[in-house]
Amino acid sequence: MVDLNKRAFWHFTFKDILTILCSATIPIALAIYTAIGSQQQKKEAERTRQFDLEQSRELRQQTLYDEFINNIFKLDNYGYLKEKKNPWAFANAYYRAAHRQWDTIRKADVLQFLKEKQLIGRNNCSNGCRTTKLDDIIRLNELNFNNVNLASETGVLNKLNLQCVSFDQVSMSNGEFSFVNLNGVSFDEARLDNAKFDSSSLRCASFNGTNLTGAHFSNSDMTGAKITEDQIKQAYFHNVTMPNGKKSEATSSATPKKPMTQTTTTTTTISKTEISTSSSITTSSISSTTTTSIACNSTFLNQTTYSVGVRPFSVAVADVNNDNKPDIVTANAVSNTISVLLNTGNGTFSPQTNYSVDTSPELVAVADVNSDNKLDIAVANWKGNTVSVLLNADNGTFSSQTTYAVDKGPLSVAVVDVNSDKKPDIVTANRDSNTASVLLNIGNGTFSPQTTYAVGVNPVSVAVADVNNDNKPDIVTANWSSNSSSILLNVGNGTFFLQVTYSVGDHPRSIAVADVNSDNQPDIVTANEWEKTISVLLNTGNGTFSPQTTYEVGPYPLSAAVADVNSDNKPDIVTANQGSNTVSVLLQC
Repeated sequence: MVDLNKRAFWHFTFKDILTILCSATIPIALAIYTAIGSQQQKKEAERTRQFDLEQSRELRQQTLYDEFINNIFKLDNYGYLKEKKNPWAFANAYYRAAHRQWDTIRKADVLQFLKEKQLIGRNNCSNGCRTTKLDDIIRLNELNFNNVNLASETGVLNKLNLQCVSFDQVSMSNGEFSFVNLNGVSFDEARLDNAKFDSSSLRCASFNGTNLTGAHFSNSDMTGAKITEDQIKQAYFHNVTMPNGKKSEATSSATPKKPMTQTTTTTTTISKTEISTSSSITTSSISSTTTTSIACNSTFLNQTTYSVGVRPFSVAVADVNNDNKPDIVTANAVSNTISVLLNTGNGTFSPQTNYSVDTSPELVAVADVNSDNKLDIAVANWKGNTVSVLLNADNGTFSSQTTYAVDKGPLSVAVVDVNSDKKPDIVTANRDSNTASVLLNIGNGTFSPQTTYAVGVNPVSVAVADVNNDNKPDIVTANWSSNSSSILLNVGNGTFFLQVTYSVGDHPRSIAVADVNSDNQPDIVTANEWEKTISVLLNTGNGTFSPQTTYEVGPYPLSAAVADVNSDNKPDIVTANQGSNTVSVLLQC
């Protein structure tokens, strides 16, 4: 007989099973819920921590900023920011770094300096030389500043102060320093090829291992600078106080290739030169220490000066208000303006009226681009990589600029009708991209997007003229770094053939196209900056040219012009010589 009591122990009802399962599930569910809740709490805690961290960072940055401003106020209030009293002082701040960012509005690089628990500042300098060796120097080591332009907008009145900054291993090829205090700076192992230093102070500057190939130093003080003889031979120095305290003569590693005559002058050199289609040359020269030794029928009064924008780089003279009196227009490279001075009669001019243009306007041209019989303004903006066009609004006033993109580094501009539609077009020489840009006039003073053509290396000057007598203007450029001139013949409709290049002198800076031998064919004249010469290439027909003939002029000619200066119906050549503060005149016999 079965014991029912024992049997009931092993057999469960469905209700019993549910009861058992429920009693086991509840703790498991509680455990899972607790685990999930714990993870969520951890995530929330992490978010709270990140938020608190960001808030604390922002608060810290604000605190540092407030402290920075407070320190600036204190230092300024106590007079410590005055360089003569304490040249090393700047401010106490925190983070050591330099950040470079492109500013699309200014179209220039902006540098932001951040430091941490270090003194932002400069080494203690005495007469430009370091007297202490601190670790608090501003360092810009190993950064790339190619084509940088550092200049004081007020010029000599208040130089840009960068004294004792470290530029070690920095690349600053083609950089420009104008009116900058660089006393005690270190350029060790830096690249300064083709850099330009104008009206700057470099007392006790260090150039250990620096590449100075093609560098230009003018109107500057290099007393006590650490520079080798080999480096001096690499560069050009004009009116510079050298490390030994003596004034430099115009020096360079360049030598004249074909000097025809050598003259020494103070202000004017006048040579007589015979130019023929057979390239036979006879020369004679006379020198003068006043203004000229040739009898003339005109004398000039002392100069009258008129204020314009900062660092006027080029000038055009034309009647912009249709009163039959020529007015003055300048391109001002540092203030990024165009100055217009209207002729008030008797050779006097009104005060300047300034118009804003893009960055670093270098060369200005004046022409009627919208066929309204009023002269308009076009300017090449080197750092802005644009051309600005200012339409004449009437009575010698101008509308705001309209800018057109061109290739990098436009240094020269010409306004000529290149597609025979009786509307002047724009041609630029773009130094930093080795191209020429052509912008066709589409009517009403507006222009098409650029078409670019390859030319030589670093074109710095452009001229437009019909060199092959087909009634279509061609393009001629002076290529500074390749010592050449490029000819682009006009195909028609404003398009051009590929360049043909001709060798000229060392670093041609300026080009002129004119018939110098009276054969009714335009010839080419270049001013060769790094040698005391001009090059003349005679047109042999069909837009081809003979090999260059060189004529010696003053040191470092920057510009050449062709005109009949003695009324003998034969064109003469005039150059402006930076290296000797002279003008050379070559008269045709």
